[in-house]
Amino acid sequence: MNTLQIIFLILLAAKTAASFALDALNRKETVRNADTVPVAFRDTIDEPTYRKSVAYTLRKIDFGYIETFFGAAVTLVLVIALLPALYDFAGTLFGLTGELSGWARIWRESAVLVLISSLIGLLDLPFDWYENFRIEAQFGFNKSTQKLWVTDKIKGLILGCVIGLPLLWAIIAFYYAFPQTWWIWAQVLFVGFQLLMLVIFPKLILPLFNKLSPLPEGELRDTLTALAERCGFIAKKIEIIDGSKRSGHSNAYFTGFGKWRRIVLFDTLVEQLSPKEIEAVLAHEIGHSKCGHITKRLVVSSLIGLAMLGFIGWLLGQKEFFAAFGFEFVPGLMLVPAFLLLSQIAPLVTFWISPLSAHFSRKHEYEADAFAKEATGTPETLISALHKLHEKNLSNLTPHPLYSAFFYSHPTLAEREKALRNETR
Repeated sequence: MNTLQIIFLILLAAKTAASFALDALNRKETVRNADTVPVAFRDTIDEPTYRKSVAYTLRKIDFGYIETFFGAAVTLVLVIALLPALYDFAGTLFGLTGELSGWARIWRESAVLVLISSLIGLLDLPFDWYENFRIEAQFGFNKSTQKLWVTDKIKGLILGCVIGLPLLWAIIAFYYAFPQTWWIWAQVLFVGFQLLMLVIFPKLILPLFNKLSPLPEGELRDTLTALAERCGFIAKKIEIIDGSKRSGHSNAYFTGFGKWRRIVLFDTLVEQLSPKEIEAVLAHEIGHSKCGHITKRLVVSSLIGLAMLGFIGWLLGQKEFFAAFGFEFVPGLMLVPAFLLLSQIAPLVTFWISPLSAHFSRKHEYEADAFAKEATGTPETLISALHKLHEKNLSNLTPHPLYSAFFYSHPTLAEREKALRNETR
């Protein structure tokens, strides 16, 4: 075993151990608070619902142990032994072993990467099925059928190929056309692609999975329209999405930008909250836009993406790296192996900076909550909405602080309520 493999094993073991430890801490904290509803929530959540939320949390944590162990085992096998074999197999299948150049090679390299990524993704299907049709169904959340679940996966696979192949083709084409600066052009492409998806996703892709209907005239529409006008938030449409055909969970969001912006409400959300509470939830979402969070996140993700691609550009010349993991080093032809290896190794490093990312995400949530409070003139409607959403979604009300620091992109309910009431967080 070589030095790079040992470093990889240390990183994998550290991340796996930390994940198990954080889950254990969260489980212990949940059990410690399981007997009675926390004082702060006794007015809105009854004992049976609280006990059910505790059981739901513990069920997910226990299942998470299995997922973590399996994921670590898959990563170990792929990186230490299997990725070179998969690359050789796919390369033979698509004719990469012969003398190829030009467009033919670019298309085939793209196809190799898509095929291997899809094969690896298939390993997650049993866990996704079990989570939906056993855990989520047990607690009344899963509304999907087996047929719909399979159909969704097939559509997702087809879309992944239709979208992924041209995108990868362009990146690999940049690599061959501009060997020194390809990573810059690739990131420009990624940013443009993200902006394009904001426009075409609700129009072309989302309707393949869900039905979108205009929000009917009435009190709710009038309330939300008045809010948008009051906040200077121009939206082309306010629509209802039939999220209830898959899940009992609820949500609201806006998509697109400029004249293509539209507000989307889950039908479950409309059923669970009053018009004023939905107004507060939407004001929170508008707050993200008005506070510039969307732009900031796009800029930060673009800079991180540029740094990652720049690192890959440097890595392509490191023969020892590829040799350490069983790949034959062929100058100028290592982009796909680099993507395959880093897709497995990079998460072992980024895991340790996830608290920093979560910190800034939670900061944005506080700012959006403050915006909603100002836009609606009171913190009470948003607090009421958050209590109801946590109750309906059986959210964990007492997560361990260290666990939430790693995995929660939103503050806990207690933290958000304190901030909205101008109390100490």
